[in-house]
Amino acid sequence: MSDIPRESPRSILFQFVIFPLGIVLVAVGIFFLFGKLATEQHTIPDYLNTIRSGSSHERWQAAYQLSKSLKRGEASRYPNLEQDVASIYQQSKTDDPRIRRYLSMVLGTLGDRRATPVLLDGLNDRDPDNRIYVLLALGELGDPAAIPRIEQSASDPDKDVRKTAYFTLGEIGDPLAVPALQLGLHDEVAEVRWNAAMGLTRFNDARAVPVLREMLDRSRLNEVRDMREDQKEDVMIMAMAPYARLGGADARADLQRIAATDSSLRVRAEAKAELASAR
Repeated sequence: MSDIPRESPRSILFQFVIFPLGIVLVAVGIFFLFGKLATEQHTIPDYLNTIRSGSSHERWQAAYQLSKSLKRGEASRYPNLEQDVASIYQQSKTDDPRIRRYLSMVLGTLGDRRATPVLLDGLNDRDPDNRIYVLLALGELGDPAAIPRIEQSASDPDKDVRKTAYFTLGEIGDPLAVPALQLGLHDEVAEVRWNAAMGLTRFNDARAVPVLREMLDRSRLNEVRDMREDQKEDVMIMAMAPYARLGGADARADLQRIAATDSSLRVRAEAKAELASAR
């Protein structure tokens, strides 16, 4: 997996989702590499022109900078921007895949659901990273019309695509996604199950409870390969509030045990806070 910027979808900040460590490391590198560039000297049309006609290296850099510029709210000055970006995206299938990834981010950030069919076509890309970017962009658009195709991605052979698909279904937040999210509870990969469960909690669906309890079980977390201690803590903390809400008396007992005995001071503190808020 490579270079998914941490700031890409608002949903990454709103709700936890597990991505491989390599994504984070490359994202940090990109931030420092381009964060100091004098982006104020370039306009959105400048970036578009470079993406169309620059060298391969210049083009993906311009696509990244374009995605950054939109985070600063500059899109409102260019009413046809979605159409321009969609056109370039459709023509970029054989280009450096990074161009397509960052243009996916742009289409998601613009929030124009006319881009939904264009992005859905991107789910056919052979590159799994491209498919992940598309799914995150679709999560930003929040278009229920994308749900049937995203459900297909939830069966992708790549586990990172699957877990992103379930995350995106939760982000869209439409009840049409509930049956697919329920299926995700039985995925063989733990992180995929977790994302499916967290998506279901948006609908207060108690069928997520067994997986939420799994997320609070350190013995189960210790079975997940290459998972760092801070990631285990994040997973446990993420599961606490929905488990407390949906798990009834069992949830309170589990949280009391965690608050009293967990090896992490941070986890114990969060469990105590959750118990206090539930009174």
